[in-house]
Amino acid sequence: MNSDFNEGYVMLPNNAVQNINSIEANKPSLIQLYGKRTIAYLKQLIELQNINENIYFSIDMIMWKLNIKNNIKRERIYFKEFLFALNNNSLISFYDKVNPMSLSANDFIIARLNIYDYKEDTDNKYKINYFNLQQCEYNKINYEYLNNLDKYNLLNLFCNIKSRIKKNPENISPVERQPEVSYPSYETIMKDIFIESDKTLKQYIDTLFELDLIRYNCAGDMIFKIEGSSPIRRKANFTYTLFKPQWEIELDNAISLFKSRKKLSGWEFLTKDKEISSNEKRSITQKINILEKLNSKSILTQTQKKELAKLKRQQEKWKQEYDNKVNIRDLEESKLKVNNPDKKLSEIYDDMGLEAKAKRAFEEEEEKEEKNIEDKSKPKGLQNKKLKSLPLPKIDEYEKGLDVFEDWFNINGDNNEENDNYYTDETIEKLDTF
Repeated sequence: MNSDFNEGYVMLPNNAVQNINSIEANKPSLIQLYGKRTIAYLKQLIELQNINENIYFSIDMIMWKLNIKNNIKRERIYFKEFLFALNNNSLISFYDKVNPMSLSANDFIIARLNIYDYKEDTDNKYKINYFNLQQCEYNKINYEYLNNLDKYNLLNLFCNIKSRIKKNPENISPVERQPEVSYPSYETIMKDIFIESDKTLKQYIDTLFELDLIRYNCAGDMIFKIEGSSPIRRKANFTYTLFKPQWEIELDNAISLFKSRKKLSGWEFLTKDKEISSNEKRSITQKINILEKLNSKSILTQTQKKELAKLKRQQEKWKQEYDNKVNIRDLEESKLKVNNPDKKLSEIYDDMGLEAKAKRAFEEEEEKEEKNIEDKSKPKGLQNKKLKSLPLPKIDEYEKGLDVFEDWFNINGDNNEENDNYYTDETIEKLDTF
């Protein structure tokens, strides 16, 4: 593979591979909206943009660029459906009136993509939420990988991890430099892209490792102790970095920084000798399966029965160690507030260098403050009281209640909010007698 083949890159928006969750809105990733081929399709279209950002292409040109040779008819339909969905959501515009579903394979189309999300930050500079996909990275997945995992999912996973890595500015000083890593959980990744089980996701992660695209490590098991309750145990998410010179230092620094920040939030980390390794867990599970098969055939000895019971107790113990029902965010934030009583949560996160968490906390604080101002602006008195509902009287009580309702309408019939006697206590007392 010559060097020219590996040169170049395309810029892709973060929301192509990430679900964007914020106070304003929750938006699913473009992959979730338009299918697992989304990144591959967008890459080919972006590469064909000219200097004016116009794209000249045909369906078969995209098929050729994707190196698709099998099931070509079906693949053409998938791409036409993709164009149709983008057009319906104003993410692509055609220069002529085009119905993508009626296009033939060699019809040439002129279009323009509208997929980038430009936001203005507090310094009045334009913040572009994108990452770059290098041609050499794409080639490793599309051409060098020859096994059975889905290449679209493999590409999507790599882009998901890479899009979360915050790059340092080129002119940053060594003292200010932060590790270029990301920490997405399995749950987060699986919600963003089309991978449905932990076991399958781990296969994809290991494949990216084998292709020398990523490196990863784990900070291990961590304990949160609560007075009067059992401690909470969690395994830290993997820490990911790109494969590059000195990646070992990048990961070691990132994990050290992660541990120091978690300790500030109240966590302690177990030493390796207290952890049960994945190999030990796998070995125990295999022994249990073998012994249970023997037990199902009623050929288990008394000694083997005792061993099976012991192994099951061990398995149950490590399974119960991880409490996934606890709201970890609430625990951590409560601990930070106790340790820093004179600071807002956004200020604490800012001091810790956690920009995204600081921004989220600041937005939540602003929203809470606005709500408090709104509540204070409401008039005091009867309008703030919870009044009993005023059902219409039954038919046989109409005569009895007529005078009371005439009084009520005389006072309130024109809905005059300036009237201090709106819903008078006397009227309510009379209506409560029905």
